[in-house]
Amino acid sequence: MAAALPETALPLSGRRMALQLEARLRERTEQAPERLDARMMRRCYPRRQFVAGWRIGVTFSDEIVRHIDLVATAGFPSVPVRTALVDHPPFMTWPHVESDGIMCLLPNMAECDPDDPCAVAENLLGRSVQLVEDLLEGSIIERDFREEFLTYWQYKSHEDGTRFFSLLTPEPPSRVVRVWRDDGLEIAGEDESTLMRWVRRRFGTDAHAKTEEAAFIWLSKPPLPVEYPETASDLHVLAVNAGQDAASALAQAAVGEPDQVVALLGARGRGGSGLIAVKASNPRTTHSRPHSVTDPLSKGFRPGRTPKPLLLRRFFGFSPVIRSSIQRADAHWVHGRGRDPRTARLLDSTVVVFGCGSVGSPVACTLAQAGVGNIILVDVDTLSWPNVGRHPLGATAVGLNKAESLAKRLQADFPHLRIDSRTCSLQEFLRNEPELLGKADLIIAATGSWGAESALNRWHVEQGRQSPILYGWTEAHACAGHAVAIVRKGGCFQCHISQTGSPSFRVAKWPDGGDPSQEEPACGAHYDPYGPVELSYVTAMISDMALDCLLSPPSRSISRVFATSTRRIAELGGLLSDEWLIEHGENDSGIRTVDRDWPENNCVACGDPPVEEAA
Repeated sequence: MAAALPETALPLSGRRMALQLEARLRERTEQAPERLDARMMRRCYPRRQFVAGWRIGVTFSDEIVRHIDLVATAGFPSVPVRTALVDHPPFMTWPHVESDGIMCLLPNMAECDPDDPCAVAENLLGRSVQLVEDLLEGSIIERDFREEFLTYWQYKSHEDGTRFFSLLTPEPPSRVVRVWRDDGLEIAGEDESTLMRWVRRRFGTDAHAKTEEAAFIWLSKPPLPVEYPETASDLHVLAVNAGQDAASALAQAAVGEPDQVVALLGARGRGGSGLIAVKASNPRTTHSRPHSVTDPLSKGFRPGRTPKPLLLRRFFGFSPVIRSSIQRADAHWVHGRGRDPRTARLLDSTVVVFGCGSVGSPVACTLAQAGVGNIILVDVDTLSWPNVGRHPLGATAVGLNKAESLAKRLQADFPHLRIDSRTCSLQEFLRNEPELLGKADLIIAATGSWGAESALNRWHVEQGRQSPILYGWTEAHACAGHAVAIVRKGGCFQCHISQTGSPSFRVAKWPDGGDPSQEEPACGAHYDPYGPVELSYVTAMISDMALDCLLSPPSRSISRVFATSTRRIAELGGLLSDEWLIEHGENDSGIRTVDRDWPENNCVACGDPPVEEAA
């Protein structure tokens, strides 16, 4: 007779799978797994939402039988079971074993086969047994506690660090740094000017400017749990053991007698450098009675005249410290978690973006996300309601200048970058700030105005095309997009653009040469019909080309073209252009991106000047 289904909160299909798992465990372990009832699971795992479980005994290499639970949530079988070591040592004795015995076996991005949960459970059980054997052997204990120290420090922290941000790059040497506090928020930075620049970009110019000294202490090894500071004296010993620079930095942060000394501890683990923090309170805030006239730091001396060695002994006594986690907010962490080799170069780059409409604005946002350190946005127009559907800015910016509003938003979102704006036309910028253009590593033109971009091209030619200019635009319905990078060699922008701004190469054509643009019921109010989804392919392509120009500029001018599928163009009532068919044929292979040469064409902008005939 078949065994009864376990009485659990699992749905019927889950209970059937649970019964199969129980049978598999019986077969593999040659014992009858003990079913865990709801009461036992609540007692053993009060913080978890387990609804079914089984307990088995395993004899380990030390001849001791230990019990392992396999427990499931209501999401089983799509959510795999977890395993727990029932007979576990005190918490933080072994890595990868949580306080209730649950074992951490897989990285956060691991995926399991939901169609064979029994095999998954069997694999996890085998991993659990092997982990316990490795822990009994002992060699991985210190290694893993040190290499994954951020996790284990967090388990023993008094503060979770959600309101503590660091702008520091956690690298040696130990040094004095600064900390800013306001409304429960703490931010650490290298120096006052750097710190306040970030704070005011993030929170506005009204943010107060008061900062205090703090200590950054670089540790040659991450601390083990038994080494975590419990008292201010422990913190002082840790700094002394870290070297003279660390001890001096901690002492300097304390001699001003602040209410609290903050020490940020940096060390290198398996995945790179990490930060943790310890806060030591001034004894007068922890030991003095209310309204007491006695200051425990200056007792026996005039205020501020306590000898430094004595003051430090008093400050770093046996008062308990506060251990805290930290959220890294430095530029290298934000852009690539400290592992992207491109970040340093991008942070040192300057890009000017002309045109903050539906093309230029998404490109500017992407460059900020990529970590371009200095971005200047230029646009004379204001945002209107028809712009909102395909623009990064929304209703709150309607009626405001596009460049100014976008710069304000990006500056608050990326306070480690410098985002400026100019509310003027491209021609005005050329007249008023040509020296700024000359210093830019890249100029992006997405104005959609031939008059403006031809003026920029002529300026570029006159300057010898020192830095790249990237021109970007879309075809009708965003069925195609173009990014043309103009550098010293090859054609200038006008080499393949007509006198009225028509490019010599198009992806699509429209019946009878018609204009696919549409108009509002107003005089001269024409617009190109496309939405943000179609446009996203184009702006991604232009952004990709922009990064190429910054990180590995092309040696000759080049064009990159995005083309949607032939099917989509046909749905819109268009056809592939003759130029496209000559180069790529009619094969509909979905969307495509191709690179094309942009050779010299002896145009009126960059060609030889005409020879005047003799009178």
